Amino acid sequence: MRIRVLAVLGSLLLVIVVLVSSVLMQSVSSDATADVQVNRLSSLNRFVQVASHASGNDDLEMLQLEMDTYSQLYNEGLLIVVDDRQLISGDIRADDAAVKEIVGAAALNLDRTEIPEISPLTETVALISRPFGNSAQVLGSVTMQVNLEPARARVLQASAFILVLTLSIGFIFLLLADRLATWVLRPLHRLDDSVQLLTQMHQPIPLVEQGPPELRALSRSVSSMAQTMATSRQQQQELIAETSHQLRNPVAALRLRVDLLRMRLTDEASLAGLHAVENELARLEMLLDGVLRLASAEHRLTEQKSDKTDTEVAHPEKPTSAFQILAEEIERQSAMAQKTGNTLTFEADSTSASEDVVWCHEFDLQQMVSELLENALKYAPGTEIKLAVHTSPTTNDIVICDQGPGLGKAELERAGERFWRAESVRGTPGTGLGLAIVDRLARANSGQLIVGSNGDAGLKVIIRLPRAQTPKGTDHE
Repeated sequence: MRIRVLAVLGSLLLVIVVLVSSVLMQSVSSDATADVQVNRLSSLNRFVQVASHASGNDDLEMLQLEMDTYSQLYNEGLLIVVDDRQLISGDIRADDAAVKEIVGAAALNLDRTEIPEISPLTETVALISRPFGNSAQVLGSVTMQVNLEPARARVLQASAFILVLTLSIGFIFLLLADRLATWVLRPLHRLDDSVQLLTQMHQPIPLVEQGPPELRALSRSVSSMAQTMATSRQQQQELIAETSHQLRNPVAALRLRVDLLRMRLTDEASLAGLHAVENELARLEMLLDGVLRLASAEHRLTEQKSDKTDTEVAHPEKPTSAFQILAEEIERQSAMAQKTGNTLTFEADSTSASEDVVWCHEFDLQQMVSELLENALKYAPGTEIKLAVHTSPTTNDIVICDQGPGLGKAELERAGERFWRAESVRGTPGTGLGLAIVDRLARANSGQLIVGSNGDAGLKVIIRLPRAQTPKGTDHE
């Protein structure tokens, strides 16, 4: 915006400079022309007076001497026609076409005494003439070749000075306009930064009140709005977490009462109804647990964003071995895999243990892998589940593939939304929060969750995390 404002102001200043310079240079040119006109007409009239009174050879010789003196002094030629004789001094030539024309006009009793306006680009000489005689006839004429070079040089010098002066003044005003534009626009840039930070990181930044009073008032309003929105978001997160936590107590008490009630009931109908209540309680407990973990993941994401700028990436204190986390999770989930009939396979070569190191909090990575493995065991029972780590120069991909029902193209686009579940798995217990939790945790660690199709059947889920470079030949404990 500053460049556009300066471009507009610069264009206006340039127009003003051109107009002012033109007016001043025109004034200088007119003054120089008038000065030369007055001086040369005075000299021309004096020679007309002398020539009109010259009657003999002596007078003509004196006139010739005075003409030569004038030409040497002013470097201007003279041509005087008197008694059918031509007296010449200086560089003027009688056979020149322009000289013939002006002498002929003088013979017809026509004055030519106007000097063209002098400018830096004007010609260096001009011709003026005046006839003399009596009321009955023209007896002669005086033609003067005016040297305009000195006047043109003065006009050129004055014009250059005017141009430099007006450009300097225009540049000074442009600098002042730049300072003024910076003073006005700096608060707008800070406002834009504050809104961007609030949008991306949900964290307001304090605004220094600068600029005109209107922008200061706007800064105060934006600061107040940003703080209100950040406080509201924080309160919402705390409310969700506290509500989920507080609901655990009545749910636990309700679970205890249901267990006591089961001990007292004996008929099948009552026990069947009680079993349905237990299922709903289990679903509620699962939902509360998922909401708590999602709130924690989103809080981690907000904290991570607020701890880094646009040009830097915040990392944990030490890197984490994806190989080790996957091995631990496979061991931990092996019992559940046997129960569901799944086979867990881990694809890794001999160098994985030294190349799979990622910048990620160990607990976060464990949570993400655990969520994805539990989803695969739940939605793809009795199939093979493959885990792998693919290494690239800058990232490591943790890949979990199953052979379950998978998702359609439209469903893949919605994977990761909170509380969303595919139609094909609505009958399976779940909350629709698993992928949302993994997505938030991955982004909180400067990573990415990618959900795609595993060929003809099943899902291929990738956790892409920044790779941590380790010295060659070292292993992780």
